[in-house]
Amino acid sequence: MEIAQRSTDAAPPEPGTKRRRSEQDLYAGERLRMARQLAGCSQQQLGDALGVSFQAVQKYETGENRLSAGRLVRAATFLGVDLGFFAKDFAPQADPTGRSTGFTADELELVRAYRALRSEPLRTQLRRLLVTLAERAPASDTDGR
Repeated sequence: MEIAQRSTDAAPPEPGTKRRRSEQDLYAGERLRMARQLAGCSQQQLGDALGVSFQAVQKYETGENRLSAGRLVRAATFLGVDLGFFAKDFAPQADPTGRSTGFTADELELVRAYRALRSEPLRTQLRRLLVTLAERAPASDTDGR
């Protein structure tokens, strides 16, 4: 009895031809992580909302796996951001001073607290206070004292 051989038409890709993470995949993953952190939710919570495991969310955030269009829309809705938030071409330009556009844990805490304020007049007062403090802070005051 002869065993049929497989057709070579469906040969696996050659080594080194594995799909690489594109710049857009990496960017969308970074923005997914940022939106998740700003929303104050865990990878498990986001995974539950998207119908995937927290490990899948980790892979989305690193750009290892691509988000499907449907999951991207659900993520934007769940995290309260516009769909364009994940697209590099529609994102704000990088800071011309070269400073990082990422958030520290303290900055994330401030944004979450600000978003929790339901009073628009209170938000306005808080913004004015921060602007005033930033304008009056000595240039050499780097330790926050």
